[in-house]
Amino acid sequence: MPADVNVSEICETAGISRKTGYEWVEKGIETSLKKQKELEGELDRLKAEHGKLKADFDQVSFENEGRKLAWDIHGVDKWLASKKNTLARKKRQKR
Repeated sequence: MPADVNVSEICETAGISRKTGYEWVEKGIETSLKKQKELEGELDRLKAEHGKLKADFDQVSFENEGRKLAWDIHGVDKWLASKKNTLARKKRQKR
């Protein structure tokens, strides 16, 4: 508690004894520390989850880049385009 706080005046305004005031302060500090530990634990969990998600993302990105490169090397886009054109011509001929 800061040194410049007038505990007697605060307790008098609240209508409680100094003893009760100090008990409330203790409870508040305990609650704050407990909440802080919970939040630190949650932060650690989120950091670990973020690390795992980042690793997963990096792996998927690497695999996708490999697939794109393989499609370019083997001309898959051109082959698919030629198949599409063939199917379109066949449909027009049937009509």
